[in-house]
Amino acid sequence: MQPEQEIKDAASAIISFTDSYAQNMEGIQNEQQESEPTSSLIYIVSYLQQLQNQISDKNACKQMIKIPKLLKSLVALSLYKIGTHIDVNQQRLELRSWSRDFLVEIQCYADASVQTELVNKGYGRMLFISISTAGGIGEEQDQEIYNELNRISRFLRSLPEGRNYRQPSFQPLPLLARRSEEQMEEEGADEEIEAQMNNKRMNGIIKAWANYVKAATLNRFIHRRRI
Repeated sequence: MQPEQEIKDAASAIISFTDSYAQNMEGIQNEQQESEPTSSLIYIVSYLQQLQNQISDKNACKQMIKIPKLLKSLVALSLYKIGTHIDVNQQRLELRSWSRDFLVEIQCYADASVQTELVNKGYGRMLFISISTAGGIGEEQDQEIYNELNRISRFLRSLPEGRNYRQPSFQPLPLLARRSEEQMEEEGADEEIEAQMNNKRMNGIIKAWANYVKAATLNRFIHRRRI
């Protein structure tokens, strides 16, 4: 099978699964649904891995980004069944983790138009919710918090600067940075970041990255005052 068709098939499966999940969440008769076939989650994770392995190829990346509803589906899967009072299992954790990782990879390679679409789809909100609902316990939870703080800091810095470590140049997008901050603030980001600034676990690494996030938002505020 050609790579282009593999991408289409994988994306189609991901979008179809997400649409089905959204419909189930909206249906009254499905509100009490507590489980899904484990095999379904495993297949979707494998499709996510398949696409992510090709994201560094420019042509493949462009094809993925142009697929309607793929970014929206990835944001939805990044928050899959969070807040539904359903017991967490490893397959759901992996589904959320791979979806987030894939979105981060897309953001790292994205141009200005895709950065805009990511923000419009709630990318900033997703990053913050990933911190406040970090799964696991002990070191596993700390690692997830660290990962998301790292991603938020890099994301908020990359937009107004118009560059990140894999996409050296795109149009500076300060308004998108502000919109992303607003998405996070709506979810209680200020309080959560302040709490993580007092988190001394992981030898102070979490605290350091929480301070980086705070600095990124303060720099944005100072920049706005100067305009």
